[in-house]
Amino acid sequence: MFPDLNVTQLWLLANGLAALAFVALTLFIVVVVRAWHAAFRWLVVATSISALWFILLIVAPLSSISGPTLDIVETIRTGLWLIVAAWILPVDTRASAYRWTRGVAIVLPSTILALLVARASPWVGDPATGHSIVFAAGAVAMSLFGLVLVEQTYRTSGFDARWAVKYLCVALATIFIYDFVMYTGALVAHHISLTVWSARGAINAVAAPLIALAAARNAQWSARISVSHHVIFRTGTLIAAGLYLMIVAGGSTYIRRFDSSWAEFAALLFAVMASMLLAVLLLSGQVRSHARVLLHKHLLPYRYDYREQWLSLTRRLGRDDGDLDVYDRAIQAIAQPVDSPAGALWLDREDRFVCVADWNMAGAADISEPRDSSIASYLAETGWVVDRLEYLGNPAKYGEMVLPDWFVELERSRLLIPLLVGQQRLIGFMVLASPRAAFDLGWEEIDLLKAFAQQVAVYLDYQEANRALTQARQFEAFNRLTAFLMHDLKNIASQQSLMLQNAAKHKDNPAFVDDMIETIDMSVKRMRGLLNQLQKVSKAETRAERVAVDEAIEAVVSELAGTYPEPVRGGQASGAVINADRDRLIMMLRHLARNAQDATGAIGQVEIAAEPRDGAVAITVTDDGEGMTPTFIRDSLFQPFVSTKSARGMGIGAYQVRDFARASGGEVIVDSTPGHGTRFTIVLPVVADTSAEPMTNEGRT
Repeated sequence: MFPDLNVTQLWLLANGLAALAFVALTLFIVVVVRAWHAAFRWLVVATSISALWFILLIVAPLSSISGPTLDIVETIRTGLWLIVAAWILPVDTRASAYRWTRGVAIVLPSTILALLVARASPWVGDPATGHSIVFAAGAVAMSLFGLVLVEQTYRTSGFDARWAVKYLCVALATIFIYDFVMYTGALVAHHISLTVWSARGAINAVAAPLIALAAARNAQWSARISVSHHVIFRTGTLIAAGLYLMIVAGGSTYIRRFDSSWAEFAALLFAVMASMLLAVLLLSGQVRSHARVLLHKHLLPYRYDYREQWLSLTRRLGRDDGDLDVYDRAIQAIAQPVDSPAGALWLDREDRFVCVADWNMAGAADISEPRDSSIASYLAETGWVVDRLEYLGNPAKYGEMVLPDWFVELERSRLLIPLLVGQQRLIGFMVLASPRAAFDLGWEEIDLLKAFAQQVAVYLDYQEANRALTQARQFEAFNRLTAFLMHDLKNIASQQSLMLQNAAKHKDNPAFVDDMIETIDMSVKRMRGLLNQLQKVSKAETRAERVAVDEAIEAVVSELAGTYPEPVRGGQASGAVINADRDRLIMMLRHLARNAQDATGAIGQVEIAAEPRDGAVAITVTDDGEGMTPTFIRDSLFQPFVSTKSARGMGIGAYQVRDFARASGGEVIVDSTPGHGTRFTIVLPVVADTSAEPMTNEGRT
């Protein structure tokens, strides 16, 4: 399918394509783009020299162009691409650092170029004729530095700037990576395959359109931004790794110089083992910690990037991955900035600070501290971060504070951090282990820990308040159930009390004795019904059955006969049948009737009636008593524990009535006028098929 090409033809084809690509690219930038700020001027020079270099590579096999000449031109070409990469790097407010970067981009290729010119010069002796190891090592160094510049450019560019610069970064990264790999291999093997040489021209030709696309977008590449510590650390790591690989390549080259059968084997083994060591070092948390300490001590004015630290704290506290609870997240949120591998958290519980969570800190779970101890008082008053090593070396610095024995003896403990809400309200404290990499606890670390501890304290205080509120609601539900029970027992006790008051006077009256026995029997039935209701509530189920409304009304009227004013049945029989709990329906009607009696007095009127209403039945309890205001009905009537009866009432009858009505699919309507009376209407849906079987509704109350 494809014609066979020899090595020379492949060389000419690949480099010819590259030469044409960069000539076209140069013309495109000059004629079409016409942007002449500093980065574009260097870009035009770099593309022009690249085109010249590829032309020299084309004619080299056909002429007497020597290796040193090609090395010099290639060094100029690579150096110009370095300058382009340095000039598109976003400008920081700290201009001196970027002047240094641009200076290196000029000095590094200039130094290598000077050495190559000296090597090829006839004035220093016999000029060299082949490629030199200085050129290969310089190419590796320039490629590595170019990758660093490209990585910094893309990482530190803003969103809008990346739109224009990303294709240039891809193209330059491709050129630098290929050169780095090729010349590193040359240093190790002392040889470069002609196929690799030829492919280099084709790869550069592929990169040219990306450079053209970036130039066409013509954005202002030199935006002013600030480089984060995270970016500086990664860039430093990349530089260190590249230098390490260069040393490995040099060592491998040195081993190959031995005239022995095992030299090749030893060089390869050395390179592999050194690469494995590099991987282990890069993955080691302790090595990274020491590197950060070294970077912060000698290269950065501040140890922490506070914006990044604050965002990280917010993310750690807000993360809900299911594996860590809020207390573990709080520990790790403070431990991570100082690179601590372990910690524990104590919170104020029942007059003592108890350990609620520990992270990689054995022995902390069983430790507690009294609220009035010396260390607790010191932390509340000063808010100071206690350093165990500093205390043991100079205890006078902490005044009269006595460090507890458990903190001194706790394995790996180093820092004791107070958790303050407000000025002096100590809700707890945190213990952190010694950082992986040792460093002095300076003002910057103390300020950061105190700021983070205050934020975490507010977060934990909210969690504790939410926990207490949950418990309070549980107790409220329990107390409400108790109040409901007391409400019904109060009514039964009132009947029994009235009966005992009249017993001494009417004990010889057979009719009274019969009424007393009937009342006691009714009270027993009501208490049994009450117990049944409590049992149903505990099982979260309500027994719904077919209930004849008229029969329920008659039962209530009959039960309250003899009380004043005596309830009467009003209207005609409704014939309605509903699905509801019969005992609860009778209990609700009894509540409303007794409330009506209390509102009217002994000479008033209380009427209970029922009438059909559009697929439902309306059960009304009407009185001519005191009545209620619209405001009371709207805001207080159906609120539990709000009563108009002062100490005589529990304030839950109306609440229970509405709860029952809604659970049965109905509603309660109240009409009342102060001084004229009240009408309660319970509207409940009727059963369409009166032959339907009773059913049990799980979970309805």
